[in-house]
Amino acid sequence: MDLSRILAANIDGRTQNTRYRQTQFQKLQAVLVAHIAEIQDAIYSESGHTRAEVRAEVVLALQELRTHFSSLSLEKDLEAEYRISHGKDNLTSARGAGIIYIVPSTHTLFFSVISALSAALAAGNCVVLELPQTTSALPALLRKILPDALDHDTFAITLQRPDASFLSKTLVVAQTGEEYAGLVSPSNLRAVAIVDRTGNVAEAARALVAARFALGGRSPYSPDVVLVHEFAMKPFVEAVIQHASKYLAGENGEGRSLSRKSGLLESVQKDRTSRVLVSGSNWGIVEVQDRKSPLLQKKISEKILLVHPVTSLDDAIDMNTETLAATYAFAAPSSAKYLTQFIDAHISWVNHVPSDMLIGPALPKNTAPGQTRYTKTQFEVPRPQVITPVVSFVQVILDDTNKGKADKLWREVIAPLPSTKQRPGFKIGFFEQGIITGGLITLVSLVATVSTLGYYTWTFVRRV
Repeated sequence: MDLSRILAANIDGRTQNTRYRQTQFQKLQAVLVAHIAEIQDAIYSESGHTRAEVRAEVVLALQELRTHFSSLSLEKDLEAEYRISHGKDNLTSARGAGIIYIVPSTHTLFFSVISALSAALAAGNCVVLELPQTTSALPALLRKILPDALDHDTFAITLQRPDASFLSKTLVVAQTGEEYAGLVSPSNLRAVAIVDRTGNVAEAARALVAARFALGGRSPYSPDVVLVHEFAMKPFVEAVIQHASKYLAGENGEGRSLSRKSGLLESVQKDRTSRVLVSGSNWGIVEVQDRKSPLLQKKISEKILLVHPVTSLDDAIDMNTETLAATYAFAAPSSAKYLTQFIDAHISWVNHVPSDMLIGPALPKNTAPGQTRYTKTQFEVPRPQVITPVVSFVQVILDDTNKGKADKLWREVIAPLPSTKQRPGFKIGFFEQGIITGGLITLVSLVATVSTLGYYTWTFVRRV
């Protein structure tokens, strides 16, 4: 596809105009609402999701669009634009990154596309969306309706990935986990849940079953394995089996799934290192018994809930030495703090699973969650404008006419840093405590030995 129009539109800067962006949002929202029934039917026919799950995806997507539109204000933008003219600094000045190239996740595709597209539009960017030719109905529908909603010069859909020279001019939004210099979702990393005996076992079972079995079990934030304290294993498994039945039945009581029989479940049933606790045609709850099983390192994209016992919090930590997409810690606050501090995960949730995060792509790496999946600032580049001069330390040092201030500054920077006001030896660390304990044991043993020897010596002398 010829993308020269996108390059030209990026140069002329039309997307920086606030009124232009607002108009694009209004057209996009109107077109999506006009085709809302078609969109829902396309999602429902192919995903295997329930009607409620389909509606939740659509509502969440349209809410993201509305939130980004609400962030646009012509009055605020004009005030910021003319700050320099009024003798004020404009330290928050920013503009769009330029061209945004979106590689959407196939999981909940509609939300994945709209969440990234609306954030990119709000920041004032041209957008190229990658939607390869497939037999799926939703991509075909999006290729049909989105170009009618947006400016042909600033938005385009491509069936195949452009060459590296074009991509080098863009900010890539890779929702599939592919490594690019841009906003990359860690979709290929695992999500792990830990259920400690100090946590609410029944609530943990309810939340984790929902996270694993909802939306076909394909969310990047669905727990790939649940590590359960061995003392809580029996009640947790019982609660999991109880809650699972609600999610494994269709809307009319029958199972609804468009997928074939689970290949993973078939392999697990033949694997001696695991035990199937309960299963159906395309779902199962499996206890992994062997710590060396590859299942404990596998990214799961099916309705298979894996559970594995651990002996302690440290045991759970030692099992997760690689970076995770997410950690779910069901434990008392102090235990949850310990788990989330020493398990390296892009995000950690304590004693709950946020249901909205199961829809769409994982948060981009090294970003914090916000009101929307993507923030406007992630698609902007800072361009601060400063009019107020500041007398710097360097200027004072280089000014030959003000040697007194330079000498004073010199004395200040070489002076000792302020005291922490902690007395030496006030705190006894782990290793110091061990040394003291060992010393006391040795001392007690020595005293006991000397006392015993003295007693027998005194008795012997007395007899003689």
